Amino acid sequence: MKATSIDIYQGIHPKDYGLIFKAIMQHSKDGLFVTDHRGKVVMINRATEEMCDIKAYQVLGRNVRDLVKEGFWNPAVSLQVIEKKRPISLIQTTRRDKKLLSTGIPIFDDQNELKFVLVNDRDISFLSSLIETLDTDVQDENPLRFELSDYGLAAAEMEGVVIRSPAMVEVFQIAGRAAKFNISLVLTGESGVGKSMVARLIHQLSDRRNGPFIDLNCGAIAESLIESELFGHERGAFTGASSTGKRGLFEVAHDGTLFLDEIGEIPLPVQVKLLKFLETKQILKVGAVSPQKINTRIIAATNQDLETMVDGGKFRSDLFYRLNEVPIHIPALRERSEDIDPFIQHFLARYNKEFNTRKIISKTVREALCQYRFPGNVRELENLIKRLVTMTEGDFIRLKNIPALLLKSIPGATRCSNDELQTYQQEVASFEIKIIKDAIRRHGSQRKAARALGLRVMQFFITVANNDSSLHHF
Repeated sequence: MKATSIDIYQGIHPKDYGLIFKAIMQHSKDGLFVTDHRGKVVMINRATEEMCDIKAYQVLGRNVRDLVKEGFWNPAVSLQVIEKKRPISLIQTTRRDKKLLSTGIPIFDDQNELKFVLVNDRDISFLSSLIETLDTDVQDENPLRFELSDYGLAAAEMEGVVIRSPAMVEVFQIAGRAAKFNISLVLTGESGVGKSMVARLIHQLSDRRNGPFIDLNCGAIAESLIESELFGHERGAFTGASSTGKRGLFEVAHDGTLFLDEIGEIPLPVQVKLLKFLETKQILKVGAVSPQKINTRIIAATNQDLETMVDGGKFRSDLFYRLNEVPIHIPALRERSEDIDPFIQHFLARYNKEFNTRKIISKTVREALCQYRFPGNVRELENLIKRLVTMTEGDFIRLKNIPALLLKSIPGATRCSNDELQTYQQEVASFEIKIIKDAIRRHGSQRKAARALGLRVMQFFITVANNDSSLHHF
């Protein structure tokens, strides 16, 4: 079968190619520069100037080999492409110690001779800093992730499933088992612990996952409206009713799940109709005379003690026992401090992505937050991280960025905030020592290690002298 070529320039006149290429070069967020087949720099864009802290006049017309010797880049991907005449990707370090993912592409003429090399640079310094700063053991990231995947939950649907504590492992194990059966559940726990997230997970793990998931906060609906909101009404059923009637949430959630948060706020007359549905799987709209069969699963949640409400006559005992086939209690965040750091990293990643930022939370901040009691639980933690991502100047979040009232309630945090800069500098120095020691071991001498690291020899020896006396013995 003969291959068919595809015209990727369809609709563009050849005379406009140069105009388009120029626009790409000048407006690309990635660094782009071009060398000829000998390594002479012939074109460079603004992004490369910013990433590498150079000016075009410093490099245009010069050979990359000379620029490497002067410390502009190390190594130079363009030289490897010239040598091997194939696309190559590697990590380059600039003279300002930025890490770049550099991809060199050979450009051949009609005689298949190398004409130019196009290099694309992307700044990945943030990733390197993130790995060093977070200091996270990936293997311990989420002990239940693979177990949950056994129930057929796709990774994208597990957004927000962040656990490490034994208490939450048990919660999700119960939720995973209960999801497979069409039984009613009551989720209990303080406000903000993640009851709606657990309810949504149960829905996604069940055979109803392709049906709707309807979430209703019963406390947010007026008592006079909640019956028609849940069960719907016929046209003209009451003053102010829709002239066409209305579907209730039970009907909207048909073949899916209806999550009733703050179930204790439902008035007693409506509790009777809810009990009737649980017994018969039928609903009766307001103003209707015939019941309607509905296939909807109920998951209820509350931050109140329903048994106490039953004793006080505020919640029907028969409804309580009918709903409470499988109770699941979600502990407060202060009772599972092991989950705080994974949540910090989860919300940091989420809001960095949402707001297109590159914030890093210092280890000192994370350790301090793990000591905070979080009366607002996961919701309070999420709002705090969102605030820090959007309100902190610069990319590094330190203790001084934490709200003062919160900081005062963390033992020792005020003292730590004074020491944090020194601690951060010590961590950086420790990282430098490790890199230098590894380089000396590999290359056999300090001078060779300096060249390999792309450091000027004098700068290298100053670093050695300032950081660690043990380096003198290498």
